Amino acid sequence: MKKKNLFAAVVVALALACGAALTACSSEPDPKEAITADIATQFDPVKNLDQTAIDELAADVSATNDLEAYGIDGVAYVQSMLSGFDYEVKDVTVDESGESAVATVAITCKSFTDATARATELSEEFADSGEILDMSMDEMNKKIGSIMMQAMDETQVKSTDCTFDYQLVDGTWTFQDSAEQQLYNAFFA
Repeated sequence: MKKKNLFAAVVVALALACGAALTACSSEPDPKEAITADIATQFDPVKNLDQTAIDELAADVSATNDLEAYGIDGVAYVQSMLSGFDYEVKDVTVDESGESAVATVAITCKSFTDATARATELSEEFADSGEILDMSMDEMNKKIGSIMMQAMDETQVKSTDCTFDYQLVDGTWTFQDSAEQQLYNAFFA
Protein backbone atom coordinates (compact mmCIF):
# COMPACT_ATOMS: atom_id res chain seq x y z
CA MET A 1 0.00 0.00 0.00
CA LYS A 2 2.80 2.38 0.86
CA LYS A 3 4.54 1.57 -2.44
CA LYS A 4 1.40 2.55 -4.40
CA ASN A 5 1.07 5.85 -2.50
CA LEU A 6 4.77 6.64 -3.00
CA PHE A 7 4.51 5.76 -6.70
CA ALA A 8 1.36 7.89 -7.06
CA ALA A 9 3.05 10.80 -5.29
CA VAL A 10 6.07 10.58 -7.63
CA VAL A 11 3.82 10.45 -10.71
CA VAL A 12 1.82 13.46 -9.48
CA ALA A 13 5.05 15.37 -8.73
CA LEU A 14 6.43 14.60 -12.19
CA ALA A 15 3.16 15.62 -13.83
CA LEU A 16 3.16 18.91 -11.93
CA ALA A 17 6.79 19.54 -12.78
CA CYS A 18 6.21 18.85 -16.48
CA GLY A 19 3.10 21.03 -16.46
CA ALA A 20 5.02 23.88 -14.82
CA ALA A 21 7.84 23.52 -17.34
CA LEU A 22 5.41 23.61 -20.26
CA THR A 23 3.67 26.66 -18.83
CA ALA A 24 7.01 28.45 -18.43
CA CYS A 25 7.96 27.65 -22.03
CA SER A 26 4.68 28.83 -23.47
CA SER A 27 4.53 32.16 -21.64
CA GLU A 28 5.91 35.33 -23.19
CA PRO A 29 9.52 36.17 -22.29
CA ASP A 30 10.12 38.53 -19.42
CA PRO A 31 10.53 42.08 -20.83
CA LYS A 32 13.69 42.69 -18.82
CA GLU A 33 15.25 39.48 -20.14
CA ALA A 34 14.18 40.27 -23.71
CA ILE A 35 15.60 43.80 -23.56
CA THR A 36 18.83 42.61 -21.91
CA ALA A 37 19.18 39.97 -24.63
CA ASP A 38 18.59 42.60 -27.34
CA ILE A 39 21.25 44.87 -25.84
CA ALA A 40 23.66 41.92 -25.82
CA THR A 41 22.84 41.25 -29.47
CA GLN A 42 23.62 44.88 -30.29
CA PHE A 43 26.78 45.30 -28.22
CA ASP A 44 28.44 41.86 -27.98
CA PRO A 45 29.86 42.01 -31.53
CA VAL A 46 31.51 45.33 -30.67
CA LYS A 47 32.68 44.14 -27.25
CA ASN A 48 34.12 40.95 -28.74
CA LEU A 49 35.67 42.83 -31.67
CA ASP A 50 33.76 40.65 -34.12
CA GLN A 51 35.52 40.92 -37.48
CA THR A 52 32.31 41.56 -39.43
CA ALA A 53 31.36 44.42 -37.08
CA ILE A 54 34.92 45.80 -37.26
CA ASP A 55 34.91 45.68 -41.07
CA GLU A 56 31.53 47.45 -41.27
CA LEU A 57 32.61 50.18 -38.85
CA ALA A 58 35.97 50.57 -40.64
CA ALA A 59 34.15 51.00 -43.96
CA ASP A 60 31.89 53.67 -42.40
CA VAL A 61 34.79 55.51 -40.77
CA SER A 62 36.89 55.33 -43.93
CA ALA A 63 33.97 56.58 -46.06
CA THR A 64 33.43 59.67 -43.91
CA ASN A 65 37.13 60.41 -43.29
CA ASP A 66 39.98 60.23 -45.77
CA LEU A 67 42.04 57.87 -43.62
CA GLU A 68 44.09 56.58 -46.55
CA ALA A 69 45.49 60.07 -47.17
CA TYR A 70 46.93 59.91 -43.66
CA GLY A 71 48.23 56.37 -44.00
CA ILE A 72 45.72 55.01 -41.51
CA ASP A 73 44.32 51.52 -41.90
CA GLY A 74 40.60 51.80 -41.12
CA VAL A 75 40.44 48.37 -39.47
CA ALA A 76 43.42 49.12 -37.21
CA TYR A 77 41.90 52.48 -36.25
CA VAL A 78 38.52 50.94 -35.38
CA GLN A 79 40.18 48.15 -33.39
CA SER A 80 42.11 50.76 -31.39
CA MET A 81 38.97 52.86 -30.95
CA LEU A 82 36.98 49.89 -29.63
CA SER A 83 39.75 48.42 -27.50
CA GLY A 84 38.35 48.15 -23.98
CA PHE A 85 34.73 48.64 -25.09
CA ASP A 86 32.32 47.07 -22.62
CA TYR A 87 28.80 47.49 -21.36
CA GLU A 88 26.72 46.55 -18.36
CA VAL A 89 22.92 46.58 -18.22
CA LYS A 90 22.31 48.25 -14.88
CA ASP A 91 18.52 48.44 -14.92
CA VAL A 92 15.47 47.88 -17.11
CA THR A 93 12.28 49.65 -16.10
CA VAL A 94 9.05 48.71 -17.86
CA ASP A 95 6.19 51.22 -17.67
CA GLU A 96 2.80 50.29 -16.23
CA SER A 97 1.27 49.66 -19.65
CA GLY A 98 3.96 47.09 -20.47
CA GLU A 99 4.40 48.76 -23.87
CA SER A 100 7.56 50.80 -23.29
CA ALA A 101 10.67 50.52 -21.19
CA VAL A 102 13.93 52.28 -20.38
CA ALA A 103 17.20 50.42 -20.09
CA THR A 104 20.09 52.03 -18.22
CA VAL A 105 23.39 50.75 -19.59
CA ALA A 106 26.89 51.66 -18.48
CA ILE A 107 28.94 52.01 -21.68
CA THR A 108 32.70 51.80 -21.24
CA CYS A 109 34.62 53.16 -24.22
CA LYS A 110 37.30 55.54 -25.38
CA SER A 111 36.26 59.15 -25.64
CA PHE A 112 36.84 60.91 -28.96
CA THR A 113 37.08 64.11 -26.95
CA ASP A 114 40.00 62.69 -24.96
CA ALA A 115 41.62 61.25 -28.09
CA THR A 116 41.33 64.62 -29.84
CA ALA A 117 42.90 66.39 -26.86
CA ARG A 118 45.79 63.90 -26.89
CA ALA A 119 46.22 64.31 -30.66
CA THR A 120 46.39 68.08 -30.17
CA GLU A 121 49.15 67.65 -27.54
CA LEU A 122 51.12 65.34 -29.81
CA SER A 123 50.64 67.69 -32.79
CA GLU A 124 51.94 70.63 -30.79
CA GLU A 125 55.00 68.61 -29.77
CA PHE A 126 55.55 67.70 -33.42
CA ALA A 127 55.19 71.32 -34.57
CA ASP A 128 57.61 72.50 -31.87
CA SER A 129 60.20 69.92 -32.95
CA GLY A 130 60.77 71.65 -36.28
CA GLU A 131 60.58 68.35 -38.19
CA ILE A 132 57.72 69.71 -40.23
CA LEU A 133 60.05 72.09 -42.10
CA ASP A 134 61.81 69.25 -43.93
CA MET A 135 58.71 67.21 -44.83
CA SER A 136 56.72 66.87 -48.00
CA MET A 137 52.92 67.19 -47.84
CA ASP A 138 52.61 63.39 -48.08
CA GLU A 139 55.09 62.92 -45.22
CA MET A 140 53.20 65.46 -43.08
CA ASN A 141 49.92 63.66 -43.74
CA LYS A 142 51.49 60.33 -42.75
CA LYS A 143 52.83 61.94 -39.56
CA ILE A 144 49.38 63.32 -38.78
CA GLY A 145 47.98 59.82 -39.29
CA SER A 146 50.62 58.40 -36.96
CA ILE A 147 49.69 61.01 -34.35
CA MET A 148 45.99 60.17 -34.69
CA MET A 149 46.69 56.45 -34.19
CA GLN A 150 48.99 57.11 -31.23
CA ALA A 151 46.39 59.36 -29.61
CA MET A 152 43.65 56.73 -30.00
CA ASP A 153 45.96 53.97 -28.75
CA GLU A 154 46.84 56.01 -25.64
CA THR A 155 43.29 57.09 -24.79
CA GLN A 156 41.90 55.39 -21.71
CA VAL A 157 38.35 54.08 -21.49
CA LYS A 158 35.75 55.58 -19.21
CA SER A 159 32.23 54.62 -18.29
CA THR A 160 29.10 56.63 -19.06
CA ASP A 161 25.54 55.72 -18.11
CA CYS A 162 23.23 55.77 -21.11
CA THR A 163 19.48 55.30 -21.26
CA PHE A 164 17.87 53.47 -24.14
CA ASP A 165 14.16 53.76 -24.81
CA TYR A 166 12.41 50.59 -25.90
CA GLN A 167 8.97 50.07 -27.36
CA LEU A 168 7.05 46.82 -27.66
CA VAL A 169 6.26 46.48 -31.38
CA ASP A 170 4.43 43.38 -32.61
CA GLY A 171 5.61 41.42 -29.59
CA THR A 172 9.28 42.44 -29.94
CA TRP A 173 11.15 44.98 -27.81
CA THR A 174 12.92 47.43 -30.14
CA PHE A 175 15.32 50.36 -29.70
CA GLN A 176 13.84 53.77 -30.28
CA ASP A 177 15.59 56.61 -32.11
CA SER A 178 17.41 57.85 -29.00
CA ALA A 179 19.87 54.92 -29.09
CA GLU A 180 22.23 56.59 -31.57
CA GLN A 181 22.33 59.82 -29.57
CA GLN A 182 23.08 57.93 -26.36
CA LEU A 183 26.01 56.09 -27.99
CA TYR A 184 27.24 59.38 -29.42
CA ASN A 185 27.17 60.86 -25.91
CA ALA A 186 29.22 57.94 -24.55
CA PHE A 187 31.88 58.19 -27.27
CA PHE A 188 32.16 61.96 -26.82
CA ALA A 189 32.00 62.03 -23.00
